[in-house]
Amino acid sequence: MALAISNDSTVHNPPPFPPELWITIFSLATDAPGLLSYDGPTLSDLPRPLVKEHEHKLLKESLITKRNIILVCRTWHALATKFLYKSVLVTRPATLSSLLLALDNESSGPGRSVHVGWWTRRLDVLIQDDHCEASDYALLANIIRRFPNLAIVNLSMPMLPNNNSWLRKLPESVVIALAESCGPSLRVFDCSDSVLRPCREDLMKLMAASPNLNVLRCPICSPSARDKSPSARLDVPVMTKLQSVSLMSVFLRDYLPDDRDANHFPALRKLTYDCIPPPFLDHTWKHFVRLNCANVTTVHLDYSLQADCLQKELDLLSECCLFLNDLVVYIRSWAEISPNLILPPSVSYLGLYSKLHKALAFHFKQLFAALRTISGSKLKTVRLLHADTVEDLRENHHALLKSELADNTCIAFRIEDNEGQSLMA
Repeated sequence: MALAISNDSTVHNPPPFPPELWITIFSLATDAPGLLSYDGPTLSDLPRPLVKEHEHKLLKESLITKRNIILVCRTWHALATKFLYKSVLVTRPATLSSLLLALDNESSGPGRSVHVGWWTRRLDVLIQDDHCEASDYALLANIIRRFPNLAIVNLSMPMLPNNNSWLRKLPESVVIALAESCGPSLRVFDCSDSVLRPCREDLMKLMAASPNLNVLRCPICSPSARDKSPSARLDVPVMTKLQSVSLMSVFLRDYLPDDRDANHFPALRKLTYDCIPPPFLDHTWKHFVRLNCANVTTVHLDYSLQADCLQKELDLLSECCLFLNDLVVYIRSWAEISPNLILPPSVSYLGLYSKLHKALAFHFKQLFAALRTISGSKLKTVRLLHADTVEDLRENHHALLKSELADNTCIAFRIEDNEGQSLMA
């Protein structure tokens, strides 16, 4: 009987778990792989808007798990709070004031030796509401000042009321809050999908305050009156840690240093750019690529011009990027790929993405015609990046796929689906 009582007591009063074990469990339960990393390989070659959509889905799922954990009991709340605030996602202006209040209340609670904002590494502000006011941006700036260790910042901001639709300037208070509060810790700054964006002067201040910046995606700066005065123009800082940059060739002047023959991005290894260069900018763009991209190993090219101009871009990369290994090209449709393309000789991987997901048969015929005649001395892999394209090919154009790949004697490389498997698998 005594033994039975002892066993029953053990069942109803289990020994407490060590806090370290609970913390490990919470970390595994709330982890979203890759979303807090900034110096590893890119997880996807898809266009950034699609990658962001997937990331934000994972962030929302992780946030739901975090909120459920901290509501279980006081002990779990105390142990899991740092995981709750590790990444912060804002999608509505109405949540800004409550977030600021929560940050201050959590930090002033009993036993709090560290402000909870100290744990935050990633901030995503994705506001689509057209009713965002100037006061909302002031709140955002105050919130940012409570995050001294931010590493990743993604901003997608709507227009301000009565704001000049041409200027579309992100309020200076937001940019300066980033520079002053978390400049040294900042590794990724992305406003590529934002309606509002920093003016050039504010962006240069942020870059100067962020010596460890690894990824910069701000292809367009908002014009400002000060940009017209050469004497007031801030020079582009030398970014010794910057490895990836997203540009638009027609807005290249925002990134040109005073000394046009100086390389201010010596660590650059990845270039993403929209290819819309008018003729009068060809020389400037070519000079920039030759000077800053000599050691680039990855290029993502968003191509929106006529098919016969694509070879010019490939020739430029052949001339200027001698170590280029991975080339990804986004095009409007498979009809944009001309036959007999000559890739840079160092390229071993080619990723292709068509923005027209439901293509007609003749589009796919043009794709395979181009692949049969493409030249690349080191090309080993061609990957079709979008799952919808692969599904469309296999389900609706299977006979075409089979006939096009039946005679592959003229194709010396592997053609893969979006998951890296053989397209014919």
